[in-house]
Amino acid sequence: MSISGEIFRLKITLMDCNPPVWREVEVASSMTLARLHDVLQVLMGWDDYHLWAFEAGKKRFELPDPDVKTQLAAGDDPHQVTLGTLFAGKGSRLRYNYDFGDDWWLDIRVLALCKPEPKVRYPRCLAGERAGPPEDCGGPPGFEELLAARKNPKRRGAKELLEWASSDWNPEAFDLAVVNKSLAALPAPRQLH
Repeated sequence: MSISGEIFRLKITLMDCNPPVWREVEVASSMTLARLHDVLQVLMGWDDYHLWAFEAGKKRFELPDPDVKTQLAAGDDPHQVTLGTLFAGKGSRLRYNYDFGDDWWLDIRVLALCKPEPKVRYPRCLAGERAGPPEDCGGPPGFEELLAARKNPKRRGAKELLEWASSDWNPEAFDLAVVNKSLAALPAPRQLH
């Protein structure tokens, strides 16, 4: 896909988690917040089961509750707002909240602005560390319990937690090639009106 305009190199860090879970990714400045949501789901290994929102300063961008008939105010629709309109340049920040029960917060910071490279498919992940937390594990406190159970499987309650998370979940795993393959498989973004 040919990209015109700038490319943002972003550092995405899962907040309130230790050891840190992070990704470095390049995205087009024309990317919408809704599309960035899709990218974040891939980067963290989540399945898009829950509500989400972005915060930029005091402004919040989220889809309306499907059970309530509401209209989004002009400029608040995440399908319409692009990163280029939100980021002022290097150091600009945005926050993403996924799953309002578990409250996973991602800090998104612009590391650099670049020109698109020929024959490169964006978005692309450049680096990362550790697997994202499993869906519905209870937010950062539940994730800490899961990590503790993995570290000491003989402790009380560890067996049940580890069975719930499945034996193939490895908190240290991060496969750059798999992530980029999944990013490439995302369906084409919705066209702006």
